[in-house]
Amino acid sequence: MQQILNTPRLILRTIENNDFEEIHRKIFSNFNVVKNTFGSELFTLDETKDFLVKNANFNGSLGLSVIIEKQSNTILGLAGVLKCNYMDDNDYEIGFILQEESWGKGYASEIAMAQINQVKDELKRNRVLAASSPINKASIKTLESLGFIYEKKLETSRGERLIYVMELK
Repeated sequence: MQQILNTPRLILRTIENNDFEEIHRKIFSNFNVVKNTFGSELFTLDETKDFLVKNANFNGSLGLSVIIEKQSNTILGLAGVLKCNYMDDNDYEIGFILQEESWGKGYASEIAMAQINQVKDELKRNRVLAASSPINKASIKTLESLGFIYEKKLETSRGERLIYVMELK
């Protein structure tokens, strides 16, 4: 297990195989979470494992990682900085997926700010991107409150996405 980011209430760490079932239960088998993030049918446990094996971060600082609430030491969701090519091959995207019970508590803003700083300070980039489903109004509100500006709409492998940009100074 490797810690990637540390905020006042959260830790972002690499994923371990023994996280799969809890992540499945909290994220991939919840209709409202899946609808807002993946726009598809619920995942079976095997589909969740397959997705995580292909997309999760098991040993680095980039990729989908586990968000842990410090106080309870429980998994709240997934987040991570990922390479993307929405506008340029050298861009990085921040992202977060929270269990439904953690919505509206400021966790998305908290982990997003830490990820923005990671892109700026560790990756030495002068901009960061974020993508949201058009139906995910809470995510859009979070991104806009952090200073992201809507750039364009794209069709991706996860369906239609609104692309937001933040210039870093």
